Amino acid sequence: MACWQAALIALALTACDSPPPSAVDLPGVAYVHPKRRSEADVARASEAFYAKETHGQDVVFRSVENERAGYYFYTKFDFEPPVDARVVLEVVRTEATAPERYVFSTKVRPRFPVGEYVIGLTGKDAGDAKWVPIAWRLSVVDVQGKVLASTRSFLWGSPTDLGQK
Repeated sequence: MACWQAALIALALTACDSPPPSAVDLPGVAYVHPKRRSEADVARASEAFYAKETHGQDVVFRSVENERAGYYFYTKFDFEPPVDARVVLEVVRTEATAPERYVFSTKVRPRFPVGEYVIGLTGKDAGDAKWVPIAWRLSVVDVQGKVLASTRSFLWGSPTDLGQK
């Protein structure tokens, strides 16, 4: 009986362990929360008084600057990217199409401690109201093109798809 209990405990502990990081993920991205947002969703109460858009502690990037409704990626990094680094968002819209690439500067930084990078696909890039990307990858890249941090959606690709062992 004790043998079965020990085996069951070992199985439970193994199941609770986190999976190893993927070969395509590099540490440094604390989280990415993608979400569709309407224009009313991204409006702030202060805009009712000042009639001017404010971002609070966040840094907001939009693919079409004057459009607010769209598909957003709320992102926090575990480190402070270099001032000359870039945030690169790659999105696969439909099957059998190449990823679309959006690049943003990290010169402006979110305010500590709760500020985020908010990256929005807006305007024509947002698709229709029900569109969600098939897959995405978000990376921080330095001036030389070296990837400093990276994470991806589950469907971005497996190591086999990417030619890795």
